[in-house]
Formats: sequence, structure tokens, C-alpha cells
Amino acid sequence: MKIIFLNCWQAKAGKAFFDFVERESETTDIFCFQEVSPDLYSTFTAFLPGHRGLYEESKILLFGKIKSGQAIFVKKRFKVNASVKMPLYKELKNDVGFLQYASAQVDGKKLWLGNLHGKTHPGHKLDTPARLKQSKIIIDFFKTKKEAKIIGGDFNLLPQTKSIKMFEEGGYVNLIKEYKISTTRNRLAWNQLKKNEEKQLFADYVFVSPEVKVKNFSVPNLEISDHLPLILDFEI
Repeated sequence: MKIIFLNCWQAKAGKAFFDFVERESETTDIFCFQEVSPDLYSTFTAFLPGHRGLYEESKILLFGKIKSGQAIFVKKRFKVNASVKMPLYKELKNDVGFLQYASAQVDGKKLWLGNLHGKTHPGHKLDTPARLKQSKIIIDFFKTKKEAKIIGGDFNLLPQTKSIKMFEEGGYVNLIKEYKISTTRNRLAWNQLKKNEEKQLFADYVFVSPEVKVKNFSVPNLEISDHLPLILDFEI
């Protein structure tokens, strides 16, 4: 099976973004997208006729202008339950996000999916009480699920943080670390930096539980968003 996690950046990259989604749709069983407006979700449903979409929306406008949300698309040959939105922190007009989770039946086995857009501010992507609490809520929730688990998305965290190491200590494999990925960002992200603002190489992660057999993991350097796609081939 193949799953792709991607912060869509509200599809600001235009044709390159949509070409990527269309190209990957034939071989990708599950997409987990962050920063998805209702209009973009509607566009996805047309681009992905072979997938069933699950959408959760923020109640707050991003930067006071754009409705944002998160979406999971699963190929229709798999049975999938309705998704659930789990609040993790107080959403503000420039700091929206949450955990979207769902489960799917894959070859007679249950797979739990976690699609995360983590707390954006403060912009240093280091530990804060809110971010530590965010990780604890997610880990504690999935601890009650005995089946295979894949948790990924835009965590808005750097690799050295306790908030990331908590997942590793909780028994998950950090595929960014395991595969020695050098960055999950690109030029589109760094072009937005203010003068003297530090370039951050990481924000996005995929964690898998021991029940997930990883066949391959890659983060191709594509300018389809200001985040890079996280592509996992796996079995359970």
C-alpha cells in the first residue's frame, strides 16, 4: 500500500500541485492533506474519483480570510469509517489545526490513521507547554488502539524537540530519522522568510507503529507546496 502526507499550502503552487495529485492518484491508496479549504476539498473530489474523501474543517478563518481544514482520501475498495476532529490547542486566526483521525479495513486488518496539522506558533518550532501537551494527547489516544497505526503530517516541530522524541519513546518509528531525510521544506518555504529569519529544514513527520511493515519511504524535492510530500509504501 501507499500513503502520501502533504501540507497543500492551499494549492498555491497551482498546476504543479494538481499535476502531482493527479499523477499519484492511480498508485496511492491514501492521501492525508493539511491546509485544505472547502473549495479545495471539492476540487479534490473531482480529481480523485476513485477515492472516498473525509473532511474536517476549522471553525476559525486562517489569517481572518481563508477557511481551512484537513482531508483524508482512501481508495473506495477499502472500507473506511467517518473521520473525527480532535482539538489539540486553541485555534486562532493565524494558528489553526488539529488531529483528524480515521480507521480503514486493509486486507482484513484495521489500520488507524492520524492526519496532523500541529500548532504553528511560536514560529521557532521548539517545545512549548502547548506542543508537549499536543504530543501527549495524540500518543495517549492511539495507545488505546491495538492495531497498526500511521500518524503523519505537518507537526510544526524540529527533530530535536521533546515533543518529537515522545513519539519515539512511545514505540513509534520516526521515518524522517530512520531514512535520514535531510529536509521536508523547500525554496517556496524559505522565500517567505523575513530578513535574518532562520531557515528551518523540518516541520513534517511520519510515525509508524511496529505492526506497520515499511517497504520504502521517500520525501522527494518537489516544488508543489511549501512543504514536501511524505511518501510511504507499506504493508500491515
